[in-house]
Amino acid sequence: MNDLDLRIFRWMYPGGVWSWWGTDPRISTSEIAAHVGVERKTVWARIRRWRSDGFWEGFEVRPNPRIFGAGQVHVEIPVEGPAQGAALIDELEHIDGVLWAHVAYGISAHGHEGEVVWVALASEDARRVNRRIRMLRRLSPTGGLDGPYRDTTPPCSHSLTALDWRIIACVIPNPNASPVRLARLLGVTLKTFAQHQATLIERHAIFYLPNVDWTKVGGVLLALYCRTAGDVDRVRAELEARYPASIPMTFDWCEGISPEWENSSSFAAMVPSHSPHEVHALVRDTSRIPGVKLVRPETWGPQRLYLDWANRLAAEHMTATMAPVPGHAPRLGVPGRNGRATVTQVESRGVTAP
Repeated sequence: MNDLDLRIFRWMYPGGVWSWWGTDPRISTSEIAAHVGVERKTVWARIRRWRSDGFWEGFEVRPNPRIFGAGQVHVEIPVEGPAQGAALIDELEHIDGVLWAHVAYGISAHGHEGEVVWVALASEDARRVNRRIRMLRRLSPTGGLDGPYRDTTPPCSHSLTALDWRIIACVIPNPNASPVRLARLLGVTLKTFAQHQATLIERHAIFYLPNVDWTKVGGVLLALYCRTAGDVDRVRAELEARYPASIPMTFDWCEGISPEWENSSSFAAMVPSHSPHEVHALVRDTSRIPGVKLVRPETWGPQRLYLDWANRLAAEHMTATMAPVPGHAPRLGVPGRNGRATVTQVESRGVTAP
């Protein structure tokens, strides 16, 4: 993956800034091409190559826990090698309330260097969060974990209608389907679907996340902790000047994770790197930027989504807002062990709009 690839990927996000909360799938290749300064066919060719190289597998859709009256917190579980991390990720599907996870290599918040599994948990209340953390400790190869870290999930400023719930039920297992196909599955017009989808995205009811594997292309995530909030913009500008292909992102949910960082602010950026030597050089170089207090490098693979918790709650909301259809219970796609969702009841019977 070269500088052009990273610039194209960067502008798949609004404003060219990467977000944990995903992107807007309505951004066209023409818009990306205009930002990057290439032809539209060049953007398409690069995306096709990402797919063939195993870097890009399209989008995943993650519902915002806020629509169910919950937030999310994060924990880090140290593991010994990526194989042990992958085995742990398989075990996580048995814990209700696990939302997503991925294996990363880097330096954890409390100084552990090596592989960790980052896990996001639904946080309806302290009792259920503590129960999930106790279960994770039992699964942890070392018996320990770091966290939980605070929740900064964006609020959902939208009261969902019955059609909104049905759209959520349809797009989760069909994240890469065209708007035309999704509208047909739901039995609504394309205009109606587009209007509701836009509201769900813009008001943070659902998140579209590119399903990417940075280990395929040598990307390293640098978390840069700045001495003060006023240093963030200056450090970000200096990083982008030194590494124009970097992809900056907001990283504020790591603020305050330990006392020595309590008054610092932070952000992160994905920067191209193809060897451990390059990673060490990046850390040395970025550590010298005025205003930087600490740099944490990480390389990480694709996220694994666990949709059982969201599927169950979404089905309950659908049951409460939809008139029952004899012989058909509203049901979302349940991901198998490969993390891919199955076809929903919505698709198999072509539910019509209320």
